[in-house]
Amino acid sequence: MIEVKRPRPWARLEYVILLGWFLYFAVHAALPLSDPDTPWHLATGDYILAHHKIPTTDPFSWSMHGQPWVTQEWLFEVVLAWLANHFGFAGVWGLVVFLHTVTVLAVYRLVSTLSQDNRVFAAIAALIAVAAGIAFWVVRPQLVSYTMFAVFLLVLERVRSGRVWMLLFVPPLVLVWANAHASVSIGILMLVFEVVVSFLPTIGRLQGQRLPNRTRLSLLVTAVVSIGFGLLNPNGYHEFTYALLSNNALMTSSINEWHSPNFHSTYYKYGVIPFLAGVLVVVIARRRDIPLKYVLYFGGCFALTLVYQRFMPYLAIAGAPLIGFVTYDWARVLATPSRFFRYVCLIALIAEVAEFGFKMPSIRGSVESHLDSGAYPVAAVNYLLKHHVPGPLLNAYDYGGYLIYRGVPTFVDGRTDIFLRSSVFADYMDLQNLAWDAPQLLAKYNFQSALLPPGYALTVYLSNNPNWTLIYSDGNADIFVKNASTTSA
Repeated sequence: MIEVKRPRPWARLEYVILLGWFLYFAVHAALPLSDPDTPWHLATGDYILAHHKIPTTDPFSWSMHGQPWVTQEWLFEVVLAWLANHFGFAGVWGLVVFLHTVTVLAVYRLVSTLSQDNRVFAAIAALIAVAAGIAFWVVRPQLVSYTMFAVFLLVLERVRSGRVWMLLFVPPLVLVWANAHASVSIGILMLVFEVVVSFLPTIGRLQGQRLPNRTRLSLLVTAVVSIGFGLLNPNGYHEFTYALLSNNALMTSSINEWHSPNFHSTYYKYGVIPFLAGVLVVVIARRRDIPLKYVLYFGGCFALTLVYQRFMPYLAIAGAPLIGFVTYDWARVLATPSRFFRYVCLIALIAEVAEFGFKMPSIRGSVESHLDSGAYPVAAVNYLLKHHVPGPLLNAYDYGGYLIYRGVPTFVDGRTDIFLRSSVFADYMDLQNLAWDAPQLLAKYNFQSALLPPGYALTVYLSNNPNWTLIYSDGNADIFVKNASTTSA
């Protein structure tokens, strides 16, 4: 019997595939920052580092200053700000690349286990899945949640295979999760779900996967202990209940990430829909038994994504096990390629590294130098500060995060939960949409200035209102001030 030698690590196709993706994502992550919430996360981290305490009241806005604030993402924000202060943009970039790499490797190892160690297809499945959710990989605390979701799937699969001792890692992971993002309840639900699904029988091609009673008990005990670890945060039980904000109709109807997906958009039309169609086709077409657990994960994430598009990364990750499980016997020959093919892989690897070197944007410099001036009102805020434009300031919601970063008190910003406790957020939406009560609201808050995008209905209204004067416009943002005679009156 001739023993088939596995190719050397540097020439194995799965490593070429994985490294190629890591290099691609590294270039993608080096693009200028553009998410509206990134600046206020940086500012919050700076505040904590400067004051050596986690704020429990709002220090940033003028409309809700001093009101209670649940700083549920403080750990991510502190790490983000520390890296930015010590390494500039490279530190921020490195954090995103690190979390993404851990996520991909966790999904890769999970699919390798489910695909009878077909590592080539495990790598392909992992990349297809993570790529489907790439639009959501921006500098925000949710990145920690995506990583934890993938790691928990891997740990629970290891537990199912008999490595119950790996549950020892879960409580410390929950502790980190609870202090980095308020989605920690997902981890607890995954532990409980693992027990519940172990009682379900096989249904047609959907395989039930029973667990020994001792393993079930270990999972439940771990869930209880993890809740205790999760409560070790500055906000106590609020860290677990923050997700209830998704029941607020005003928030979900006003903020894009809480909307249902727009399947007419380019991202969904050419990225997400082909991914979903591909998963469904291979699952239905291949007459192979499939673990019921992963079908339920995919179905549950799909249902959530249809309601709230922010769950798309979880859906993408949940699709990887299904892809790997039903396609692991395809192109099995790639697992033992010829020497010629190994050299081809090596050349491809060198080419990937060379392309990375040519295409990689510079990550040197401060965070400020990597802010997208088209996404943030950089020049307008420079004018605002230089000319001491009076407040109170009415600002666009998407500008709030950058204003916090620059030290300008906001009317509203991305910390939506604060403004939902009063009428501020509802009033802002009426102003933005130029509702019937907009003129009365301008007087109610005694705004003396406004920073708005050119396209808003309110911008057009102020442009034609004799009580307001446009003092700055750059095509990206407009600044208005209330006339002195009107103010004194």
